[in-house]
Amino acid sequence: HNDTLRPRLGSKPALDPEQLDSLLEGRWIFTNVWRNIADTPVQRFPLGLADARSSLANFEIRYSDRVGENYFARHSSAHRWFYFPELTKDEVVLLKVWDSRGRDFVESMPCVDGAKAETVPATFTLHSGFDDLATKPGAPDRESIEAGRSHSSDVTSVFSFLVLG
Repeated sequence: HNDTLRPRLGSKPALDPEQLDSLLEGRWIFTNVWRNIADTPVQRFPLGLADARSSLANFEIRYSDRVGENYFARHSSAHRWFYFPELTKDEVVLLKVWDSRGRDFVESMPCVDGAKAETVPATFTLHSGFDDLATKPGAPDRESIEAGRSHSSDVTSVFSFLVLG
């Protein structure tokens, strides 16, 4: 999955609509920090991350006030997955949740002074807990937290949410 602010913000817009044009001229990035919050290392449902070149299927999400989109990963033997077994609460994983200069989005960005924006390979990081077949019977469930931040030259806001698994 990739994350969305909608459940956290409700009907409040994530960005001031009057600032959208100026924000779209610059680069903006959403990042999350993922961390184990238990005293024991993660043993059940560790966090898996997909390489940015994974095969994606995009789908439309219809809300009462707007239409959005999200992505699913399509199965492919070419996928490269990574995970961090037995993460302790002293370790964190930094995730890029969205980058306006990512290859999946940059074409829809406006030109600034007639120049096309630079492109970076990854628009976001697909990530998910998964059932690790090496998990020992009776291992404790994962307890984790993700905290996120948006970054741009004009606006910085903070949001956080808790994921228990």
